Amino acid sequence: MKTFFFALLAAVSAHAAPTGPIRVLYLDPAGKEQTAVGPLHAAMRDLGRDAIWFDYAKEELPSENYDLVVKAGSDLSKDAILSKLSAERKADYEAFLKQREPEERKKHPQVANYEKRPEPLTLQLPMSVKASMERTQVPADCELKLFASEPDIAKPIAFAWDERGRCWVVETRDYPHGIKENGEGEDSIKICEDTDGDGKADKFTVFADKLNLPTGIVFARKGIIVAAPPKFIYLEDTDGDDKADKRETIIDCWGIRDTHAQASNLHYGFDNWIYGCVGYSGIEGYVGGKKYQFSMGTYRFKPDGSALEFLHQFTNNAWAHSTNDAGDQFGGTANGAPIFFGGIPATAYPEGSRGMTAKKINVVDTCHTITPNFRQVDVFGGYTAAAGSNFIYSDALPKRFQGKAMICEPTMKVVSLFDVVPDGAGWKALDFMNIYASSDEWNSPVHAEVGPDGAVWVADFQNFIIQHNPTPSMERGGFVGTTGVGGAHENDLRDHSRGRIYRIVAKGDKVKASKYDLRQSNPFGPVAAMKDKNVFWRLTAQRLVVDQPWRSGGGVQMLLDQSSDATAAIHALWALNGLGIVDTKTHQAALISKDAKLRRNAIRALGSDKDAQDLFFGSGVISDPDLHTRLAAFVKLADFPTTPEIQTLVKKLAAYPVVKNDEWLAEAAKMLGKKHKALNFKEGPNLLPNPGFEQPIGDTWKHRDYGNRPGNAAAQWGFVTDPKMVHSGKRAMRCITRDDADTSYFADVLLKPNTEYRLSAWIKTHAFRGKASLNDHVGRAETSPKLNRDQDWTEVEVIFNSKDRPKASINLLHVGKGDVYFDDVKLCELIVENDDDPSKLVGDAKRGEKIFWEHPVAACKNCHMLKGQGSAVGPALDGIAGRKDEAYILESLINPNAKLAEGYTATPISPMPPMNLMLKPQEFADVKAFILSLK
Repeated sequence: MKTFFFALLAAVSAHAAPTGPIRVLYLDPAGKEQTAVGPLHAAMRDLGRDAIWFDYAKEELPSENYDLVVKAGSDLSKDAILSKLSAERKADYEAFLKQREPEERKKHPQVANYEKRPEPLTLQLPMSVKASMERTQVPADCELKLFASEPDIAKPIAFAWDERGRCWVVETRDYPHGIKENGEGEDSIKICEDTDGDGKADKFTVFADKLNLPTGIVFARKGIIVAAPPKFIYLEDTDGDDKADKRETIIDCWGIRDTHAQASNLHYGFDNWIYGCVGYSGIEGYVGGKKYQFSMGTYRFKPDGSALEFLHQFTNNAWAHSTNDAGDQFGGTANGAPIFFGGIPATAYPEGSRGMTAKKINVVDTCHTITPNFRQVDVFGGYTAAAGSNFIYSDALPKRFQGKAMICEPTMKVVSLFDVVPDGAGWKALDFMNIYASSDEWNSPVHAEVGPDGAVWVADFQNFIIQHNPTPSMERGGFVGTTGVGGAHENDLRDHSRGRIYRIVAKGDKVKASKYDLRQSNPFGPVAAMKDKNVFWRLTAQRLVVDQPWRSGGGVQMLLDQSSDATAAIHALWALNGLGIVDTKTHQAALISKDAKLRRNAIRALGSDKDAQDLFFGSGVISDPDLHTRLAAFVKLADFPTTPEIQTLVKKLAAYPVVKNDEWLAEAAKMLGKKHKALNFKEGPNLLPNPGFEQPIGDTWKHRDYGNRPGNAAAQWGFVTDPKMVHSGKRAMRCITRDDADTSYFADVLLKPNTEYRLSAWIKTHAFRGKASLNDHVGRAETSPKLNRDQDWTEVEVIFNSKDRPKASINLLHVGKGDVYFDDVKLCELIVENDDDPSKLVGDAKRGEKIFWEHPVAACKNCHMLKGQGSAVGPALDGIAGRKDEAYILESLINPNAKLAEGYTATPISPMPPMNLMLKPQEFADVKAFILSLK
C-alpha cells in the first residue's frame, strides 16, 4: 500500500508559515521523474487550478516554505493532501480561494477543439494582473513580482537590458497578420525604467516606433540591433535623448512567409558575433556579397552585417538560441524538440557536405502544465510552441536553479526547466519541472531570461489564442477558419494590446539598485563587471570593452593574467580577442589552464594561421581529458589548411577508441576526414541486392509510396537498357512521373550495431522538378547532393552510424515530377584501416632527432627544453632516459595525461598530445628511439 510521508510546519517556526495556495514539496531522491513521466505530472495538472502547487526536488529543501513534504510513491490526491492540513491552514486556504477574482467563461465559436474533447473548452475572459498572479506558480522559495503591464506596455515578445540595467522591451502589436510592405508598422522598442526603486517600471520611453513585427533585440556597437524580418535594423541614439535618430538596415533578406517562423532570439556571443535563430521562413539573399539560403536553425553574423554564417540545423520550426557559461551552443524547436545541443557548426564541414550539427537532447517530451485547460494543435501534452532556451546563472536565486535551461511554452502556460548535464562530448537535458506555471488561460510566457538584478524576467504575451496554424477545419478544430496574412489563422480572439513582464525573485529579497552603471563616465566599470556571477553583466562588460577600446583594455589583460576566476578569464580573453591584442603567452596560458571551459574558449579564439597552429599543437587539446573541450579542438582542426601531417592525425583520430565510442567525437572525426580528405576507412562488401539492376528484380526491391500525392498511383518504375541512360553495365532503374509524386523502390538490409556505413549511388535526372536521392527510411540518413532538373550522372553519398538499429530500409527516392535514373547503388560497412603496430618497428634515433626539432605539428621542442633550446612549457628532457625506463617513456608518449612528469606542476594537464596520434608509426618509433638515447 502506498505510504504518505509528510512534514507539517512547526508552530514555533521562526519563519512565517505558508499562506494562500497549498505548497507541496515532492521529493524524488532517485531522480526518476527527470527521465520519465511519473505521478507528479498528473497531480500538477489536476490540482493546479485549485491552487495546490507542487515543487520538485531531488533532495530536502528548507521546510518552512511548504505545507507538506511528500516522497515519490505517495498518495497525491487532493483529499490526501487536504487531510494533512491543520484546521487553521485549511481555513486560510479556503479564504484565499474565495477572495480570488472569479473566473468568467463563455462559449465562443472560434475556440478550437483540436484535442477532440467530448465537451469543447469555453472562452476564459481576460483577468486582471492580481487575478492572474494569484493563479501563477513560482517556486515556494521565490516570489513573483510585476515589473510592467498594459496599458504601459503591449505584446512584449522579447527584451534586453542596457549598460545601466534598464529594460528595453520589443512590442509587437502587429503580430501575427500585420505585415506592411513598406516595413512601417505599429510596433516599437520601449525603454522601461524603475526610477523610485520599488521594483516596478514607472517611466516609459519609446526609443523607436514604426517597426513591423519585430522579434528580437540585442545591444551592439553604440545602439541596438532589432530583428524585424525581412530586415535586421541597427538603431542608435546619437544625441542622448533616448530616441533613435539613426536607422540602418544591415541585412534585408529574411523570410516573412510565416510570422511565427521568422528570425528571432538575438544574443551577443562570447566571440563578439551576434547569434540568433530562424524558423522555416528562413533566409534567401545576399549578405556581405555572398548568397545564403537556409532555415530552421541557428546562425551568427557580424554586428555591422558584413558577414553571416549558418551554424546548426534543427528539425522543424524554431524559436530558440542560447549558450551555457562556457559558450557552448544550444537552441530548440517549437514542436516536440524543445532543446538542442549544437556540437559542430555547419561551417566546419566542407562545402556541399552535410552532417550532424545539432541534436535534440531533452529526455522527457512531456510538458508539466498546472491546468487541464490547455489548447494545442499537435504534440498534445508536450511542446508545440516552445520558445527560448536561456540558462540561469545568478547568485540572487536558490542554488538548485543554477545552470538550468528555461523553455517557454505559452500554450501550456509554463516556463519549463531542464537540467543540462554532460553526456560524453555532448549534453542531455533532464526534466526539472517548472520555474513558472499558470492556470490563467491568457497567460502566455514567450521569453524568459536572467536580468541585471539576478532575477528571472518573464514576458507574458497575454493572449488566449497562441496557436498559429494549421487553419481550423470542421474535422480538425471544430470550425472552418481562414488563413490570414503571415500564415496564421484569423481569429477574433487574438489580442493586440495586453502584455506583462514579471520578475521571479528569491523569497524575501529586497529590491536592489543596479549593481553597475557602465556608461562612459565609469571607465573601469567593465573590469569589475566582468567578474560578476551574472552572465548579463559579464557579456555587457565584454561588449563595451570591444566597442570602446579605451575602456580598460589594460585592466582586462591584468584580469586575465591574475584571475583565479576562470569565468571572468573567459570574457577577458574574448574582450582582448575582439580588440585583436591577445598575445602568444596569454593565449598559451589559457590553452593549458586547469579550467576546461577556459581551455575550450581559448581553442575557439584561435585563428587558422601558422602561429595559431603552433599554439594548438603545442597545447595537447586534441586529446583533452574533458570531452567537450576535445570536441572544440576537433572543430578547430577543421579550420586549418590540409597538410600531410594533419591528414595523418585525422586518420588516427577516427580509429581512437574514445572517439569511436562517442557520438559527437565520431561525427567530428568523420567531418575532419571529409574536410582534410583523410578518411581512414575501406569499404566492405556491398550489402544491397542486385545493385546494378543487371538481374531480374524479383522480390529484392519493392515499390513503396509515401502519402497521397497525385502522381503516386501512376508512377512508372522499371529498367532501361539504352546505353545513354545507363551508368555502367547494361541496365539501370528508372522512375517516370507526370504529376507530383513521393515514391520509392526499397530493399531491407540487416545492420551491425554502432557501425559506420556508406550509402551511395549514381543518379541522373531529366525534366525533373523535386528531389532525387537515396535514404534509409528507418534511420533517416539521406544522400547528398539532392538532384533536380536536368543533371547528368552524379554520385551521391551519405555516411551514417547504425547506432542500435538492427536494419536499414534503403529507398531509391523520387520526390517530385519528371524522370530519375538510378544505378550502381551501394551500402557498405566502413572498416577502419589500422596502421602497423609501432612497437614492432625499429626506430632510428637520427630521424627521431630531426622530428624532435622540425616536425610541422608535433615537434617536441614546442613544449620541451633540450640542451638549453626549445620551450619551457613542459619539463626539460636532458637525461630523461637515464632517469626513466622504456615503459615510462612509452606511456608518456602515448598517454601524456596518465601521469604528469614527477615534480612538474606548471600546468594541470599535459600540453603534449598523444604522439601516436600525431605521428606515423615509423615516425613514432623514431622519436621513441631518440628519447631513449637521451641518457
